[in-house]
Amino acid sequence: MDVAAIIVNFRTPEATIGAVTTVLRELAGFSDPRVIVVDNDSRDGSFERLAATFADPAWDSRVTVIDSKHNGGYGYGINVGVRLLLATAPVPRHVYVMNPDAWMDAGALRKMVEFMDGHPDAGLVGGRIHCPSGEQLKAFRFPSFWGEFEATARTNVVARLLRDQVISIFPEESCAVDWVSGTSMLIRSQLLQSPMLFDEGFFLYFEEVDFARRVRAAGWKTYYVDGASVGHIGSLSTGMADQGRPMPAYWFQARRRYFVKHHGPVYGAACDLAWICGYAVFVGKSKLLRRKVVFRPRLWRDFIRYSVSNLMKPAPAAEQNAAR
Repeated sequence: MDVAAIIVNFRTPEATIGAVTTVLRELAGFSDPRVIVVDNDSRDGSFERLAATFADPAWDSRVTVIDSKHNGGYGYGINVGVRLLLATAPVPRHVYVMNPDAWMDAGALRKMVEFMDGHPDAGLVGGRIHCPSGEQLKAFRFPSFWGEFEATARTNVVARLLRDQVISIFPEESCAVDWVSGTSMLIRSQLLQSPMLFDEGFFLYFEEVDFARRVRAAGWKTYYVDGASVGHIGSLSTGMADQGRPMPAYWFQARRRYFVKHHGPVYGAACDLAWICGYAVFVGKSKLLRRKVVFRPRLWRDFIRYSVSNLMKPAPAAEQNAAR
């Protein structure tokens, strides 16, 4: 088997069906194409809807639907699918992971597979993500003290001064990068068999950053592949795109888990301070210039409260999985 795909669904069955349709189109031409749909304990009829849909002979038994029976987050859902693939012969050479609210542009998957096959040091690859809003994402640097300050300051002069620390980058050609978006990523199955699964201590957000860092530590590289583009609605199941909603607790947990896990609590606290100072610059600039900006409710207060209450503590684990 050349490539198998995993899509994790949480209460977005119609979008998931659309995503599977585009992935199967891209898998045409590969040997024995398979898609694993993991329903992350939606409990809204999603599992039944997906199971009934993909049981239709029109799908040619290419799609398997699994009920995870626990909403352990994005990485947890991916791991459920990976474990099934690794337990079933033949094991695919590569595993492709895509969000349920995404769709593949023509030729994107083949470009990623061909790039990975041509680069034996590639353990993880991704491509350009484009959104209906016009926003684009390509690749990223690992988060850092100055990167956190620049990201929240959102000021041109700061971005110019710290251009080598800006987290989001826009390569003009395929190249090695620190990490790629979890919206669309191709993983060499040799890595997953090592085994190197996603850290289930992350519920949502930062799990792909953590994974890419561990990919590098294991001696592999992460690449951005030019021309491998995927469309993405974004936050369809979480509602995170709505700036009028408070930031959920799992974002604070995931962010802190990443910094403390990889850099220790002192550096984590310093990055919290950088985030707070950068956000203060942004708020001050917006008010000074009288710009109409929608500030996420209680974000500054919640961030400071979480930072202070967890100061110098070990890396937190996702509350949803802490007892498992």
